Amino acid sequence: MKELKVALIGAGFMGRAHSLAYALAPIASPLGATIVKQVLVDANAELAAGAAEQLGWAESGTDWREVVSRDDIDIVDICTPPQFHAEIALAAIEAGKHVFCEKPITNDPDEARAIVAAAARAGVVTQVGYNYRHTPAVAFAKKLLDEGRLGTPLQFRAQYAQEVGFWADPNRWRALKATGGSGTVGDIGSHIIDIAEHLFGDIVRVAARARSYGGDGWRAESERLDGDLIDDAAVWLAEFANGAIGTFSVSQFSVGRKNRVYFEFDASKAAVQFDWNDREVFRVAYVDEEPDHRGFRLIHTNDQHPDGWWRLAGLGTGYPDVSAIQFQHFIRAIVDGTPTAPDFARAAHVEDVVAAVYRAAASDSWVDVVEGGAH
Repeated sequence: MKELKVALIGAGFMGRAHSLAYALAPIASPLGATIVKQVLVDANAELAAGAAEQLGWAESGTDWREVVSRDDIDIVDICTPPQFHAEIALAAIEAGKHVFCEKPITNDPDEARAIVAAAARAGVVTQVGYNYRHTPAVAFAKKLLDEGRLGTPLQFRAQYAQEVGFWADPNRWRALKATGGSGTVGDIGSHIIDIAEHLFGDIVRVAARARSYGGDGWRAESERLDGDLIDDAAVWLAEFANGAIGTFSVSQFSVGRKNRVYFEFDASKAAVQFDWNDREVFRVAYVDEEPDHRGFRLIHTNDQHPDGWWRLAGLGTGYPDVSAIQFQHFIRAIVDGTPTAPDFARAAHVEDVVAAVYRAAASDSWVDVVEGGAH
């Protein structure tokens, strides 16, 4: 059986999640390869060593450049703040490694396109960590759409809300553009953009509003733009290439919302609802139901649904599980030589949409999504 040795760059929250997922992925279902958690890298040597020991990595290091060039490394997994993604990814690609990168692929669409081009030239497998799309209920919605059982996509409505902004350190790296902060559209909003495009196809036009929090309310928009501040909340309208329409909202100042990823959509034959906080459940209403049965039916996902692991429904699919599912797709693509998703090209398009949302918010008009469009 093929052995794949992994180098993980970044020992923070996502590094921990990926470490757990690598352990779980080959246990849950066959991959055709053995995964070896070879080395965990972080600039903080003490943090790297402690995390490596706790999370089951064979060794630790502090120099990612030395690690990505090693002959014994097959996969480089990037879990750093986004401003470091491009440099590490390009070096890993040049060294012939398969690359997994946390989202967003970068905060710069042109930079993202350069990474995509390099990966295409090198012929390596790439994937980006839009893990929520791998939830079995979401994968089932995709399957039903692809099979035509839900009909023609009509309207998509999505929300990603958190309360973290009220209490988080205002100087954390996510809060500042200078340290890689993507803003709520680029950070959490990119997840619902990815899900929407995964299900409905490409977004081609947007109109938007974005706001930054000022202590007891939103700052004046001129203050956000002049100060080059990240957005703490945003709303946008979207038009899809297939003619469908959509509405989106994100906020990190929504008290009571811990991590609510929610969407619903309408199609010509059915409607679907999904709430990450109730993620075992798939809700669907069909147009052709008998009049006395019209409404949403509730289906608990199990191994009859895409990426479902358990025959008995209701056993739970948590954050490490969907992270493991995404690595199962990634590893199988490496072993079998088949495409995987979302790859770097798909993630670069998400960045094009993010950039268009920011341009729309600043311009007070509808904006086309263009390849490599600057923020």
